[in-house]
Amino acid sequence: MTANPTPRVRAQNFVMSHLRAWELTFAVLAIVSVVIGLTAGEGSEADSWAGLEWGLTGVFAAEYVFRIWAAPARWQYIKSNPLDLASIIPPIRGARLLRLVRLLRVASDLGSVLETSRWGKRTIIIGKIGLIWVAVLIISALGLFWAEQGQNDHILNLGDAIWWAIVTMTTVGYGDVYPVTGEGRIAAGILMILGIAFFSFLTATLTASIASDEAPATTEVLSKRLENISTLQRSGSITAAEAVAQRERVLNEL
Repeated sequence: MTANPTPRVRAQNFVMSHLRAWELTFAVLAIVSVVIGLTAGEGSEADSWAGLEWGLTGVFAAEYVFRIWAAPARWQYIKSNPLDLASIIPPIRGARLLRLVRLLRVASDLGSVLETSRWGKRTIIIGKIGLIWVAVLIISALGLFWAEQGQNDHILNLGDAIWWAIVTMTTVGYGDVYPVTGEGRIAAGILMILGIAFFSFLTATLTASIASDEAPATTEVLSKRLENISTLQRSGSITAAEAVAQRERVLNEL
């Protein structure tokens, strides 16, 4: 007789079976919390928005505690998901943007969806890299907008911040938009490093992908040639000495 699963097991199974919807839901909540922080003004209306923001913080904290409780290996979950911890940081200046890091997890989940598609291997790899690139770009643009709003004459709207993020991440560096606050400069430094790393990773990944695609094809061709040599030897078309010599020539091509 099979034992009934424990509440922890049932909770973990529920999360894993709805993982993509779960992550997308909390990514949307993360975006909502940041939008609230960006648009909240002052006075009684700001207090209402702050209350909603603290409520969202409570939701993120409850989700984090629930995931730890349901995890089969709790300490392993904590070590493997440091980004979840950023979601429960209180809504103080700058810290709210850390919740957008959840978009990287969403990008990873969408990458898993790509792997189940019928697209070619290289297309899937480029798609996964593109998802991460877009997620980092959005996070950085919002971070700069948050830090520079009202303090930088070159950052008048979110479009200016997105333009800066694209120029910075591609390491073009026009210089028409640049950070003036400490927070903005830290974001710029991180984005520059990530930009170089992403394009280096893209080049290395494509090179490895091309090599891995060509290697099986080359091996298959050589195997067929060796098989043909054996067939010719068995049929008496070539001698044993000629077969050995032809095999050596084929193997030397590896």
